[in-house]
Amino acid sequence: MSGIGVGCSGEGVDSWVRDSLFVVAGVYTVLGNGVLVYCGDRPGVDWHGHGYFPKTLTMMAEGKPVKVLLLKHRWKDTITGRTVHDRPPDDPIFIRFCSLIVFLRVWAAISSVKGFHNRKEVFECLETGCGSDRTVQRWTHRALQNGMAIQQAIRLSLIEEVEPRPIERLFDGGLSPPHVVTEKRWKSSQNLSFLYRGYAMLLVAAKALAIHASYLLAGARRRWPESEKTFGF
Repeated sequence: MSGIGVGCSGEGVDSWVRDSLFVVAGVYTVLGNGVLVYCGDRPGVDWHGHGYFPKTLTMMAEGKPVKVLLLKHRWKDTITGRTVHDRPPDDPIFIRFCSLIVFLRVWAAISSVKGFHNRKEVFECLETGCGSDRTVQRWTHRALQNGMAIQQAIRLSLIEEVEPRPIERLFDGGLSPPHVVTEKRWKSSQNLSFLYRGYAMLLVAAKALAIHASYLLAGARRRWPESEKTFGF
């Protein structure tokens, strides 16, 4: 668990980052053969069910990556013939790994005190089969570009969980990235600080509130601007 650590975690955090949403919340229907079905909501009265859109998605269960076949409900507009399918809250567009895996791998990259290529993953098993170094670099770059928006989405997600109490009570120790991290060659130390604080907030809150990180990530996704096609983590 050395990947979670830089000043913001402590013992017990790994218990709250081990499982994807299909394990911790009733978002999916699990068929007898292990296939996951996501039904979503009908877009409107003129839309009818039109089969399912399949996708192989790697998720986390008990700290280990597992590949599942995900069936996403497809809808067809009876007037225009247009079809759409519902996207689960932990299914990033164009990515075959759930939001929790992307989050954990990017966190290892931005919190490493020894640089990207000497980083330690939150779970060692993520090093193989969950995205190459180049893939993680792309995820990290995208997340850094959206650092402020990601931090705000996470903050709003957490506020909903702690209201009416002030969210600041969870972070008495501060959340700024250590100097040894920011002094690395990042293109924007400001973007790094935004992203680091957002991720650190989520990790601290997951443990303090005893809520799985995957659930909090789903809450953050709901607050992502609808105009954005991709979520930053």
